[in-house]
Amino acid sequence: MSLARKILSNTAWQILGKVVTAILGIISIKFITNYLSRSAYGEYTTIYDYTALFTIIADFGLFTIAVREMAHHNTKENVEKIVGNVLSIRTALAVISLSVGVIAAALIPAYRGSHIPYGVFIVSFATIIALVASTMSSVLQFHLRMHWASISLSIGKFVTVAYIVAVIFFFFPKNPEAGFPHLLFAWIIGSLVTILITYGASSRLVPIKYKFDFLFWREVLLKALPYGIALVLGTIYFRMGTIALSLFKLKEQTGLYGVPLRFLEILQIIPHYFMNSVLPILTISLKENHGRAVNVVRYSINALAMMAFPILIGGYLLAWPITAAVSSPDFLTHRAMDGGIVWGSDLALKILLVAMTFTYLHVVLSYTLVAMGRQVELLWINAIVVVINVTLNFILAPQFGFVGAAISAVTAEVVMFIGLFLRVRKRISAVWDLKFLAKTAFSSAAMGVVLFFAADPLVKLWYSQSLVVLIPLGGLVFAGAMFLTRAISKDMLLLLKKTDQNAELSHI
Repeated sequence: MSLARKILSNTAWQILGKVVTAILGIISIKFITNYLSRSAYGEYTTIYDYTALFTIIADFGLFTIAVREMAHHNTKENVEKIVGNVLSIRTALAVISLSVGVIAAALIPAYRGSHIPYGVFIVSFATIIALVASTMSSVLQFHLRMHWASISLSIGKFVTVAYIVAVIFFFFPKNPEAGFPHLLFAWIIGSLVTILITYGASSRLVPIKYKFDFLFWREVLLKALPYGIALVLGTIYFRMGTIALSLFKLKEQTGLYGVPLRFLEILQIIPHYFMNSVLPILTISLKENHGRAVNVVRYSINALAMMAFPILIGGYLLAWPITAAVSSPDFLTHRAMDGGIVWGSDLALKILLVAMTFTYLHVVLSYTLVAMGRQVELLWINAIVVVINVTLNFILAPQFGFVGAAISAVTAEVVMFIGLFLRVRKRISAVWDLKFLAKTAFSSAAMGVVLFFAADPLVKLWYSQSLVVLIPLGGLVFAGAMFLTRAISKDMLLLLKKTDQNAELSHI
């Protein structure tokens, strides 16, 4: 199998796994939003977004750094050393950072008397288990065998959702107050299943053991420090909307903002999966062949634009039925008794889709800087973006609720994109395939025209079930337009069929 096909296959498995877990996640959101009030769901959302701020400190970009180090030192002994020590570092960071998070949650005045303090404790425990499993899967990523990671995540998610369903319909069907902690405990059970399967698959390739080479720890942490801090800052600006709303005790607004945020979290993982698969070959190409590296970056941007543009157009036009499908009527835009419009989560989704589009594009640029070893530049850009985002959230969120938080998120992503582009352009020029991007935009627009005329009558007829027709219809129109405009060319398809790795790399 050619290297391009391996990368795409590896990414496809991750996306397939994410699709499965996304479907299960959407099912859980649907059940939970019908089970909890908007206020209680606001607390539920706050627990996860708050915990994520401390989770990323434990992550610290070590997964990506580990994959890059394995590409640089490609022997079984070195891979075993890298994964064993990164496993120890990540576990230690997880215990320390999440313990700080649990203590801080108990001390924040706005969270007292709510589910948030003990909820953070439960979710933190599940997160430590998930981070250990994720570290083990770096071996699978390096060997491009992420199908096992996808399988383990899917089965773990299934167990989680099954427990959530049991809580809602069998254990505490009429008592959400008693059922709330069990909704969180479900993540511990699912994470335990995931780590067992991941360990079994990873240990077949490399012995998985905790290692304590403190000189190596120092070396890896120094390499990871700029990128890790950049990720911490990036998580702050992504989660700050929820945190700002919760600190101002706007629980219902937090709940309305949380529905599309959970949905977009699923979509925003895809570019990271893709670039983690590309990272080893991009790192090698930057060392050996600058022209090849330019093409790798260009093709990566093309691939992610081909995902982002139709999601933006289709998601914007179908925001109402999508939100209806994943939540309860309380979260939808509707008319009040006095005739005024009460804005819901579908409006937040429309705004946040713009942020997501810029995320898809700037993820390529951020990974390119990592492959170059320019993490410090990534750090400074993230620091600037965090200052802008936090400032905007604390100005706009109290006045405009979730709309202000969503606008702050869009602004942050645009600034991030511009900053990363300016830094990458200094070392890699001509990364934009404007002809391909124009054809992709045209194909997305063609899809949008069809959905614009088809959505309204079908939604009125079938409500959220209309998505079963509208999403495939949009996909067919987009794919057809891409072939008609020759955005997807024979050369692109031939690249996937090549079996001669050297020939392929020269083509790239």
